[in-house]
Amino acid sequence: MASARRTTDASDTSARAANSGPRGGLPMYAQLFALFRQRIENGIWPLNECIPSLDELMEEFDVGRVTVRHALGMLEAEGLVGRFRGRGTFVMARPQSNIWYRIPMNWDELTGPQPDIEVEWLESHECAQPPASVHAGAALGESYQALKRRLLRHHIPYGIGHTYIEKNVYAAFGADVLAKPIPLKILDARLPGGVGHAEQTVRASVADLDTARLLDLTSGAPVIQVTRSVLDRRGVLVYESLGVFRGDFVEIHTDLK
Repeated sequence: MASARRTTDASDTSARAANSGPRGGLPMYAQLFALFRQRIENGIWPLNECIPSLDELMEEFDVGRVTVRHALGMLEAEGLVGRFRGRGTFVMARPQSNIWYRIPMNWDELTGPQPDIEVEWLESHECAQPPASVHAGAALGESYQALKRRLLRHHIPYGIGHTYIEKNVYAAFGADVLAKPIPLKILDARLPGGVGHAEQTVRASVADLDTARLLDLTSGAPVIQVTRSVLDRRGVLVYESLGVFRGDFVEIHTDLK
């Protein structure tokens, strides 16, 4: 097998970004994981070839051994590389999905298959109503279950979800069912009478202190806020969520024609 040991060329701009230090507080191992993954995806590190050694990567990025090992371990856990004693680390497969989370932009995408997202529960409690519903014309239910979750991909935190579900809907569906990253498919299929109206708003913002802490950001770093509201056919707000996503780990795609 030939070696994939090659110097970074001018097109590998992400290498220079990684060398410049943490982006908005993202740990260096996560930056390296994203960069290494991109090198495999782009063919800079070809399939079945040996990648640069641990010492070479440490020198290229001016980081410690533990940092590089952590990044390579994440690649190995995804099945992209294999480490062989006395031979080195080889590319075993190319990524099957993008590292970035693509924000769903229509109902079919929202209720379709979801990417490999890990959900970490942070809070769950009952409240009288969502703190500030974005759908002013909706009738409110008697009370709501408030959920706060952290969303991760490849063990990297990329989003915080604040969700409010009408208490009768929550009781009928159960916490386990609603633990899905985006439970709108369940609402669509099982809500009595069906969904009457649903809307989404996407806007750019900056991270507050709590968001920065949970997403490994610096306060004031760019984030994307996604608000979703779902009404039943009586016009009652049954679901509302505010998702706050790292600006550097999400993408928005729309077919124009």
